[in-house]
Amino acid sequence: MRRSREEDIMPREVSERRRRRREHMATARDDCGASLPYEMIIEVLQWLPVKSVFRFKAVCRSWAALLSSNEFRRLHMSAAKAAKRRTPPAKLLYISPTATFDSTTVYSCPFSPSSSSCRPRDHGDLLFTIDGARGNYVEIVTPAPCNGLTLLYDALDTAYYICNAATRLPPSTSVVCSSSAGLGFDALTDEHKVVRLMNGMFYQKDLDSVRCEVYTTGGPFMDRCWRPAARGVPSSLHKFARAAVRNASVNYLPCLPTVACTDETFTCLRSPPFWVPGTPPTSRCSSSGEQLVEIDDQLCLVRNRIPHGSNTLEIWKLLDYSSGDWLLDHRINLSGHLATNLRQSQILRVIGSFCSYRSPRKKIIITTSTHKIFDKYQKMVHTYDPRSEALETILSITETHSTPQYGCPSSRFSFVQETLAPVHTTDEEIALSSDLAKATREVLLRLPAKSAIQSKFVCKQWFRLIESKNFIQSYFQHKNIDRRPKVMLVVKSTGRLGFSFAPLNKCLQEAPSHSTLLDTKVVCSKPCHGLNLVSTETKDYLCNPCTGFYRGYSNLGPDLHRPSRMPKAEDHAFTVGNKNVGLTFDPTTRQHVIVEIFYHWKDFKSRQYDLTCALHWCNSWSAAQENSVPPLPVNDMPPAYVEGILYWMNEPRLGQSCEWAIVSFNLATNTFDVVSCPSWFARWNSRNRCHAFVVELEGVLCAVLADPAADKLDVWKLEHGQWGRSYTIHLEACPGYSLKTSVVVPLAVDPDHGRILLNTGRKIGLYDPVEQTIQNLYSLDQVPASRSNPHLKFLDMPSTSSRNSSTIPFVPILYEESLAGYSFVRKANCLW
Repeated sequence: MRRSREEDIMPREVSERRRRRREHMATARDDCGASLPYEMIIEVLQWLPVKSVFRFKAVCRSWAALLSSNEFRRLHMSAAKAAKRRTPPAKLLYISPTATFDSTTVYSCPFSPSSSSCRPRDHGDLLFTIDGARGNYVEIVTPAPCNGLTLLYDALDTAYYICNAATRLPPSTSVVCSSSAGLGFDALTDEHKVVRLMNGMFYQKDLDSVRCEVYTTGGPFMDRCWRPAARGVPSSLHKFARAAVRNASVNYLPCLPTVACTDETFTCLRSPPFWVPGTPPTSRCSSSGEQLVEIDDQLCLVRNRIPHGSNTLEIWKLLDYSSGDWLLDHRINLSGHLATNLRQSQILRVIGSFCSYRSPRKKIIITTSTHKIFDKYQKMVHTYDPRSEALETILSITETHSTPQYGCPSSRFSFVQETLAPVHTTDEEIALSSDLAKATREVLLRLPAKSAIQSKFVCKQWFRLIESKNFIQSYFQHKNIDRRPKVMLVVKSTGRLGFSFAPLNKCLQEAPSHSTLLDTKVVCSKPCHGLNLVSTETKDYLCNPCTGFYRGYSNLGPDLHRPSRMPKAEDHAFTVGNKNVGLTFDPTTRQHVIVEIFYHWKDFKSRQYDLTCALHWCNSWSAAQENSVPPLPVNDMPPAYVEGILYWMNEPRLGQSCEWAIVSFNLATNTFDVVSCPSWFARWNSRNRCHAFVVELEGVLCAVLADPAADKLDVWKLEHGQWGRSYTIHLEACPGYSLKTSVVVPLAVDPDHGRILLNTGRKIGLYDPVEQTIQNLYSLDQVPASRSNPHLKFLDMPSTSSRNSSTIPFVPILYEESLAGYSFVRKANCLW
């Protein structure tokens, strides 16, 4: 009767899906019955480990179909649950950050100390790496896997990851806002569901509202988004739900929603006897010392009495859901010497229990996290034997976090449960589910950036594909694999910016007109992770020259409201007002950051100066943040960006020292430092006309010493902490590139022929180090500026021997072909 009732209420598409599965199994049965009875094959295969099941898929097509079916997955899960009663869980799972800041490693280790020394293990076996998930901020939401799947949460990217540690399937991510979530399984539809509770968002009128949303991992393509729970949160439970979410987020607690995954309705359980009946949980942001956990397939509540003066942990078990009877199952005494680490830990969690191989006696698993010093954190796993009251440490890890300001890591441990349950495919995998879609991806990778961006609006599948991080990264790698320098020109525009970007070849083929000649001086940075910074005297613009994306930022210096007493600014192609602006990239938040050093006063006679430094995160609408000032004054040449660090050459005419030195700024640590210049650099003096600056060439920091007397550039590169001479650029026989009249900057190196791209602001050309000649690519001398033309009178083009030029009609800019950019609107709480 129950089965027929389910079929009556079952949606038509679910019934059809099950019919197809039965037919699929019947076909597999016919093919598998050649030599052995079908029932015998199933009986054997369902007890195999997951790895063996995957290997047996290669036996034949019928076995592959059988072992991939949902029916076999259910049989295998049932067998695993039966075996779990006789054998312990195989391994412990834990996560840790990597050295690259933007990925997380997932490890596993057995429930025993190191076999060689009987000491706590200090590492495990690598399972897989999750790219794009910042290890500093990733936590495990479900210490007990749900049908073999584990739910992770990236607090920085506000994304959930669903992983199958046993089969090492790649995780799928779901972007969300701040919330508390859990992972459940709907046996009726054979689907996993992520359920999250959320308090009112800032853009809602009712800030006290609480919502429940559900994400079905195996749902149809069009339904792959967060949706409200079927019946929502009852108004009578709003205050309890709000307190639960707040407590979980403040105290890093996993949320175990009291919601049935099948009908998505809430129920209320009777509280433990030590809680006052009818009193809602505390709403203040402090720990109540309690957490929910699953032990032996039963709901338990762990009560930490250490903050209240008693060195004990109490584990209460819910005996019956209908009556709500609770029983004090264990009281763990932590007053002994071995429990010192547990008492002093900042985060203490009970994540479950297991039985050892040698004894059927149950042991309880306790994990701790402690902030040691600066960026060092210690994570430990302990076992507790309730009978002997013996405490043993089985895992001890000290890890370094890239962001010391981040609080103590939350619990990062879970059990490993073998299962064949699939992690649902990612958005990109769904979009590429057919051969036609894969061919479409290859075509999109070869389109110009603007065309690729416009293609997002063809359909939802294309939108998901082009918006995915993997596609954006693949596009960048595909377009820039040759590492050749790509040049555009910044020209005048009638739009809001006042400038736009034009291909170099197009500008050379077409005669420039009044509408394309700049009347505002701009300075451009080299590309940084696909974007460029274009600066004027009053504003800075983050731009993607390929797609047309831009975002403007007001000049940061005047916002600091300090008096300015400045001499006349030195005017060459690479200065813009009294500021020196650089573009860097924050690997932890994956956003660009503008670093501006602004002079309010400098006097070369007295060598005194006054400057400030400010940072602006490009994906934030908040104002710039004033930062600590560099230890040395910087000159007026733009900085160089190399692997997350900005470098400036100092200004030896200011301050106490006349030595050349390089000022560095590391965004990850938010600190300035000083790097010594090559010893060959002579001490600056007023009679020596040499000037120095820094550039990035071939991904390496280079220091350039320009000697106008010898008309040559000495380029030194810093590799492995040592300076070495890289190039000597002789310019005596190169008209228009003389250091006596121009500032000449090496922009890039041609990877094929070793030629160096030089820029004076008026000319760009390729220098051949062997022939010591320059092939001009573009020169302002090619602009037919007629003084008789009234529209070009403002230009007043000087001769190439004039160093001071306040008007630069065109400005060259190096760029990378990419789809990088920042959204102008907040992302919706769905997956497209």
